Amino acid sequence: MNRLKNNLKYSDRKGFTLLEVCVAMIIICVLVTLSSPMYSRAIEQARLDSAAGNLKTVWAAQRAYWLKNHTFTDNLLTLENEDLISTSLARTLVTPGCLYVYNIETADDDSFTAYAERSSSTAWSGRIEIDQLGEITGTINKTDGTTLSPITLE
Repeated sequence: MNRLKNNLKYSDRKGFTLLEVCVAMIIICVLVTLSSPMYSRAIEQARLDSAAGNLKTVWAAQRAYWLKNHTFTDNLLTLENEDLISTSLARTLVTPGCLYVYNIETADDDSFTAYAERSSSTAWSGRIEIDQLGEITGTINKTDGTTLSPITLE
C-alpha cells in the first residue's frame, strides 16, 4: 500500500503544496501593493469630477436665478429655497464629514464665483471654482505631490 502512494504521479495529486500557496500569496500581495495607489487616485478623481458636476449645477441654478432677479445670489440657501439645488448641496457648510464643502464666494449683478473645497481628508486638499461663464479652475493636491484637475465634458 505504501508503495502505491509513493508511485502516484505529480498530476494525480488532489491539493497544493505549502510552497505553491505561498508563491501565489506573494504574487497577489505584490499586485495589490502596486495597484492600490492607482485605485486611490482613481477614486479621488471620481470624487473631484463629481464635485465639478455639482458646481455645474450651482452654475445652472445661478443662471436661472439671474433670469428671474437680474442678479446673482451669494447664498446657496437662497438657491435651495428657490428649489434650484438640492438641500444636501446647499448645506455642506454645516454637514460634518462631507467630502466637499460648496459655497458662493462672491456674487453681484454681473458675475459670481462658487467653489468646492476638499474636506474630511488628511491626504487630499485644495479647491475648484466656477465662474458665471461656467469655467472650472483649480486643483486638488495630495500630500505626496500628486495633483488632480477636474475632467469635465462640454
